[in-house]
Amino acid sequence: MKKNEYKKDQEKKVLFNFIKANLVDNLLKDKAEIEHRSKSSVAEQLILDSLLPENSIARDIVSTYLYNDDNPIGNTLSAIFSYNAAGVNWKSVNDNLIPLVQFAKKQLVYCSTPLSGDEPELYHCISQIETIIDMLLALAEEKPEMKSNILHEAEYTRVLLKDLQERPNHVKLFNFYQILLNNWEYFKTSTITYRLLMDLTLLEKGWRNYAEIRMELLQIINDVSKEWN
Repeated sequence: MKKNEYKKDQEKKVLFNFIKANLVDNLLKDKAEIEHRSKSSVAEQLILDSLLPENSIARDIVSTYLYNDDNPIGNTLSAIFSYNAAGVNWKSVNDNLIPLVQFAKKQLVYCSTPLSGDEPELYHCISQIETIIDMLLALAEEKPEMKSNILHEAEYTRVLLKDLQERPNHVKLFNFYQILLNNWEYFKTSTITYRLLMDLTLLEKGWRNYAEIRMELLQIINDVSKEWN
């Protein structure tokens, strides 16, 4: 599948062969007559409503990026994380995005685009990781029974951050996803989490783009967005 196969929305004649063509045609005719619309308009709406998220924000993101973009997987994830980072008082808009984080980490195993160190997102990403380290140190003080493990996690994050700063071409981005997942209950409501995730998804330029991957992502977005306001 070529990255540029999908084009911006435009009117296009599409032909379908249905096994129950007469029944489908009659159903569309009745619905079109009642709603004073064309059969094509009714059919289009039924198809889109059956596949796209009900939530308007999620639907707009999928429509804009997942089937209209040169980097559909990365840009769709980034758009969702960006939206979720737009909360108030440092609180995220939603806190149920762990399936998307897990999906991104799983897909990154198959990505191998090395960082150059010149990516425009890198500076902001580094600043967010520094804040994540501070958050881990604060959490260690709040959770004395887990302090040793959390401090170890903070130190590991420092090592990853140093590599990102000094030799970015050796860094595996999925390690940062794992740090967030390891402490998800603490990180899931912070806007910093989703700002970092937004940067991480944009830093990777080699997201795979296949039908199975797009549909898996679409299903996850459908599921999580059902709980969005």
